Amino acid sequence: MGRSDTEVVDRLLADGVISKEQHAGAISHYKSHGGYVEESLIEIGAIDEDTLLKHLANNYKTRFVTTAKLRKADISQKVIERVPRELAIKHHLFPILYDEDNNTLSIVTADPTNLEVEQEICRISRATRVRSYLARPAAIKAAIAKFYKGDIHAFGILDKDSVRAFQSMMDVYERNLLDETSMAAAVASTSGKGERTILADEMTAREGADRDTGILDKGLSRTAHAVSVVRVLVSLLESNRGDLAGHSVITASHAERMCARIGLAAHENDGITLGALLHDLGKGEPYHLTPFNVAEWDGHRATAVKRFETPVRLFESVKLPVETTLTLRHMYERYDGSGFPDELKGAEIPLGARILAMADTYADLTSNQRNPYRKILGTAEAMDVLQKARGKVFDPNLVDLFGTVVAGDDLKRQLLTGAQSILVVESDAENCAILDMQLTSRGFRVRTARTADAALALLNQESVGLILAEVELKPFDGFELKKRINADPNLKKVPFFYFTARASSADVAKGFELGAQDYLVKPSPVDIVAMKMQKFLEQAQPAEAKGGVSGSLKEMSIPDLVQILNHGRKTGLLRLTSGAQRGEIHFVNGDLYNALCGKLCGDEAFFALLKFREGSFALDPSFTATERVIKMNAEMLLLEGLRRYDEDNR
Repeated sequence: MGRSDTEVVDRLLADGVISKEQHAGAISHYKSHGGYVEESLIEIGAIDEDTLLKHLANNYKTRFVTTAKLRKADISQKVIERVPRELAIKHHLFPILYDEDNNTLSIVTADPTNLEVEQEICRISRATRVRSYLARPAAIKAAIAKFYKGDIHAFGILDKDSVRAFQSMMDVYERNLLDETSMAAAVASTSGKGERTILADEMTAREGADRDTGILDKGLSRTAHAVSVVRVLVSLLESNRGDLAGHSVITASHAERMCARIGLAAHENDGITLGALLHDLGKGEPYHLTPFNVAEWDGHRATAVKRFETPVRLFESVKLPVETTLTLRHMYERYDGSGFPDELKGAEIPLGARILAMADTYADLTSNQRNPYRKILGTAEAMDVLQKARGKVFDPNLVDLFGTVVAGDDLKRQLLTGAQSILVVESDAENCAILDMQLTSRGFRVRTARTADAALALLNQESVGLILAEVELKPFDGFELKKRINADPNLKKVPFFYFTARASSADVAKGFELGAQDYLVKPSPVDIVAMKMQKFLEQAQPAEAKGGVSGSLKEMSIPDLVQILNHGRKTGLLRLTSGAQRGEIHFVNGDLYNALCGKLCGDEAFFALLKFREGSFALDPSFTATERVIKMNAEMLLLEGLRRYDEDNR
């Protein structure tokens, strides 16, 4: 049985931890605002988080996890998949660790005494035992939002001091009191006056101190946390980089997926990804020094020889992971041995450097209007460039594998958005970076502009499927931007969405009067914004142009297909072929309605289809199922199906 609503405050009052006045105040706040009574205690200032967790954990005879530790946690996707999102939300809990040797799953919860919930988690996760640790309810909610829903800023509201400090830093940066060079120097500085920075040794010392307070440290990674922070900061730094805005983040995403496809350990993946994020820092203008450009043009090579070690030197005092340093230092080696600095050849070149060479070149070709071909290339065209340089600049084996990775990315975009590109017009650097990253992760091809005139210039150069714009823009606002778009016969039919903090009824009415398809008010969650745009694009697309998406199961596995269609709330029929075997899965708004495989139907057919490892797939979006045969949700089906597959192959 679970605890009562006021059990926590009653216990704290009985133990003399809080006063009667604080007890009454917490209950009053709880009745007015709902949620959890322990959050009311913290909100009214009756107790701080550490004191609360330590006392309750002692009473519950368990350990606790602070918000700070949960925020930095590097949780494996395999651990997260053991508990379906719906179940985590229903019982307000989050999985943090799985011990394969003992088949034990560790979770954090606000109520570690609820044995019924532990039994349910055991049954669903197939774990022999569940260990429940205590955490603050708001921290659990943030973890669910971050790891299940992809909200990288979910913990921000719980760290108000950090938010204020970061906003203050960005205000200074926006006023041009700091440039990229001085900011990088400040980060690398170990002494002297100025901004206080935290170095690697300090982080190690702090984590040692954390362990002394009884906090779980297993499964946590400093490098993984650094990657998340650097990803946001680099995105902000590059937001004013013109055609190369967001380039390093895109490059890092390609490198990260490549590492995952190869099956590298988490610390290797993190180290290489960190290198991809940092690879352009300090290299400056006028050339974009990709490995392909450096191999093709003497001017690029001469510049790169002078600057290739700059990213490493900038962070010397931070003690970058060895994988990061090797990736950065050797990204201009060539597979045929004619690169620099050490003329390494073939497999002598560090793996991270070989991956970054391809990821950097591919990102430049597919997202930079000023690449050597002076146009943005499609996936096939860009891969053709890499193929022609295989064995010379790039590792030929990795080029083939990279082709399957980016082909899978393209398939995901087509499945989710029909490969539509959108233009985000947002004046705030932080908001622009967040929208770029989160919409890209949801399958959109994203272009960004920070000013209204820059948006018009981009629209005259490239075609986009939809525009998402703020009202507060310079040198003229979002309403004037829409008026000018309406006056251009080539642009007036482009769908236009407002996403703005301006929420008055007059502003909303004006937006719709100008012909906007929707007017969304901040702070609406990005996933809601993405879903609305996606739904609009699907409905607006002519029926004859809605053809299905097809591909190879080598490029995208059945579990990946199911998760993408489920999370994207897609409707249609997924046809699967593997040799002489045939099957199909029916989706309605992302839910699995039925599956057919030979004479099998429903759940058993779905489990049989999961055994297809090679073959092809095709999605027919015009099909609509009428009868729901499968009752389990997608996460539970996949977990059960993969468990059966593992048992069959033991």
